[in-house]
Amino acid sequence: MDQQASLAVSVMLNSFRPTSADPDVLLRTFGAVLDGLPPAVIIETAKRYSANEVDGQSDQFAPTPAEFVKEVRRRAALKRDIETPRLPKPSAYTGTPWHVRQEKTRTKYRDCPIIKENVSFEEFRRMSAAQEIAPGSAWVAAVATIYGPPAGEIAERS
Repeated sequence: MDQQASLAVSVMLNSFRPTSADPDVLLRTFGAVLDGLPPAVIIETAKRYSANEVDGQSDQFAPTPAEFVKEVRRRAALKRDIETPRLPKPSAYTGTPWHVRQEKTRTKYRDCPIIKENVSFEEFRRMSAAQEIAPGSAWVAAVATIYGPPAGEIAERS
């Protein structure tokens, strides 16, 4: 435990009623059980105990080393969780129902080859009547795209 953390623990212990325990031994015990924990979290926890901001703490007596270490570990885990980066917002999702439908359509036809994009329904009908597209192809209005049949379906027909 570094010097600032040790000082914060000493200040915390002095903010409660004195006990019959030897202060040097008590401080060494705190130092031993807090070894390896982040000093910033130790200082923050000591200040929270001094300000009576820890749930379930005694107003009269200082925490035992075990209680204090338990709270320091809980605060360190909380701090780690807060600092952990979250998943970014999906870039294609804008929140409108139209864009949701487009993304669902692209997902549904992800295994199908794209024959042509930005196609009107009339052009799809003309191409279909002229047999310019494979049987089983689909025109999807949400994305104005003609998708060919899935690759597995084409292999079965051959």
